[in-house]
Amino acid sequence: MRPTFFLLLALSTLLINCQKETEPFPDFELSYFPIDSGHYIVYQVDSIYYNDFDRTVDTVSLLIKEEVGGQETDNRNQNYQRLNRYYKRDSSPWQLAEVWAIQIEGSFAYRIENNQRYINLSFPLKMNRQWDGIPYIRRDTVISIPGGSIDIYKDWDASEIIELDGSYSYNGQSFDSVLTVLQVDKINNIERRYSLERYAKNYGLIYKEQLILDTQCNGNIANCIGIPWEQKAEKGYILKMTFLSSN
Repeated sequence: MRPTFFLLLALSTLLINCQKETEPFPDFELSYFPIDSGHYIVYQVDSIYYNDFDRTVDTVSLLIKEEVGGQETDNRNQNYQRLNRYYKRDSSPWQLAEVWAIQIEGSFAYRIENNQRYINLSFPLKMNRQWDGIPYIRRDTVISIPGGSIDIYKDWDASEIIELDGSYSYNGQSFDSVLTVLQVDKINNIERRYSLERYAKNYGLIYKEQLILDTQCNGNIANCIGIPWEQKAEKGYILKMTFLSSN
């Protein structure tokens, strides 16, 4: 696959920072969001897509390597790092699929993904700290996905740190300094929006889970009450991205 470059458009549209003024925080907190060139993490990524047109369900599994690339400067003279994303299946060679970006500016850590800018962390890192994680993204933005399109960001409120200094193990690797960020957790009879990320000291993002699902229950919502979302979803996706290895 050829790499796609969304960086300039994403970074050029961000001329206004509506967040609070920078708060002081210890330097070691930056280790939860490494931006050193050459740092990489390999993830196991498992996705389930619900086709809105023919009601089929498709499961996709692959490996993704995110590697921090060189430093560049945006149109506001702010530095950012390229984030090269490589895909492969099984023993096939890595293929550069897309280029995202990461950035630490003031008291915020950003990821620019598919031309969408997220505030993933807010410093200083405190339990129950909240911030607007998508101030540059309209909540009614409709995103194309395999099998249709969906308004991913509907009902997203503030991101919140719900755990500090947690301990987790993924694929044989133990982490003893993990923070968990809940980005959204909303549910009703026809919509499910859930997004959670975990960051480990000296590693960065080690786990991500999303359930972005809609249903009309084939026109009979009452019959769907109590049925797990994995069974009743008609549109959207489930994503799990789990740490495998790093340098």
